[in-house]
Amino acid sequence: MRVLMLGWEFPPHISGGLGTACEGLTSGLARQGVDVTFVVPELFGGEKADNAELVDSHGRRTDTRGQLLISDDTESEDILTSFPARGGQIAVKRVPAMLQPYFTAQSFREYVTELQHVAREASSRGAQVRSDLKAIGLEASDEADYTKGAAQPLQPAANRKPGAHYTWDMFGEVSRYTARLTSLFAAESFDVIHAHDWMTFPAGVALKQVSGKPLVVHTHSLEFDRSGAHVNQQIVDLERLGLEASDVIIAVSYYTRRIIHEHYKIPLEKISVVHNGVYPEPLRERYRAMKKWPSRVVLFLGRITFQKGPDYFVEAAAKVIPHVPDVIFVMAGTGDMRQRMIDRVNELGFSQHFFFPGFLKGQEVEEMFSLADVYVMPSVSEPFGLSALEAIKFETPVIISRQSGVSEVLSHALKADFWDVERLADLMINALLHEELRADLVAMAREEVRRLHWEASALRTIEVYRRLT
Repeated sequence: MRVLMLGWEFPPHISGGLGTACEGLTSGLARQGVDVTFVVPELFGGEKADNAELVDSHGRRTDTRGQLLISDDTESEDILTSFPARGGQIAVKRVPAMLQPYFTAQSFREYVTELQHVAREASSRGAQVRSDLKAIGLEASDEADYTKGAAQPLQPAANRKPGAHYTWDMFGEVSRYTARLTSLFAAESFDVIHAHDWMTFPAGVALKQVSGKPLVVHTHSLEFDRSGAHVNQQIVDLERLGLEASDVIIAVSYYTRRIIHEHYKIPLEKISVVHNGVYPEPLRERYRAMKKWPSRVVLFLGRITFQKGPDYFVEAAAKVIPHVPDVIFVMAGTGDMRQRMIDRVNELGFSQHFFFPGFLKGQEVEEMFSLADVYVMPSVSEPFGLSALEAIKFETPVIISRQSGVSEVLSHALKADFWDVERLADLMINALLHEELRADLVAMAREEVRRLHWEASALRTIEVYRRLT
């Protein structure tokens, strides 16, 4: 079986749980003999996924180590690439796609502006920098012509203005990306199209229309989760497009399945639930042996945004400190509420109890999970909550909100409603003060996690595919 999979990101360059989930699922599918072509908007390099090809929006193929399989001709709009395992060739448009997870319209504009600034300074920073810019389709220039809502026509790299292949409008870029992928894969041979979250839904729908192949859309997070009552209607409309046009919807939890049904009026029988998984890890004793903090550590790790409930974490922490005076709270991550949380901690007078290390990745995440005495996930609306499973695999007990999909599969976790600050604080105090409680939670949760592996998720996904092929 051959699957064309469309996603936003892929490890090691990730900004949230989506990339981790995509890596886990593709690895699980590959182990079951499924061939996956994973399409990601940017060629990051260094990715690993057995039996999975990685394709960037330049149309370049990479091997499973992220190495280019073809040379990059920066003067050509098209590259002829081959599919050795499939046979045949396809001419691919080399048009970058400036799409990243968790963009807002404002952050999109800020990012494009920064790219323009980098391009303008390139001429004074040497040939190597200019070469690097060419690799992402930018040229050093003092001029740029942006039109709101419409991107400039593609030009050979030598003639491009900085950022001219992007648009001030994030949704215009999604439309352009849809056109690129339709051109790239309209003639390609595959059995199923599998699109992850809203940015890829239009491309999935377009490819379904031109190829006649079935479309699976995979919902890891909805606009109602991310924004609550203040949704971006354009994102909601694109989510609706994908959900209605799909042959089957995969939701990461029954919690998300219910939201899809209630907000989009999709029949429940069209929505299959495939919980995320995790790959077991040995206890990271080497990290705990290195622990320099004599204090008890409570960890929040995730985007510091409305959806993740960082404000409830801070307010609960203020109630914990009088009872556990040697506690340190770590709020790891970035997001639009980060500075507000720093300001609130200072206002409460507890800055000596808080640490804001920023975005962590790779070994830093492993170390932080291993060093924490308790992991807290107070999400306002969490479709799944993969980080809770990640914490448990490093033998760290978890406190999670009841408004999370992971609460469906974890019986042995402490749970509270996200808004119940008193209850959240009480759970933290008890977990910190009673080592035997933490040990019991870890032991019982470890047994639950053993059955929550990615091969199980892959098998359920294959069942969905087989109903369509």
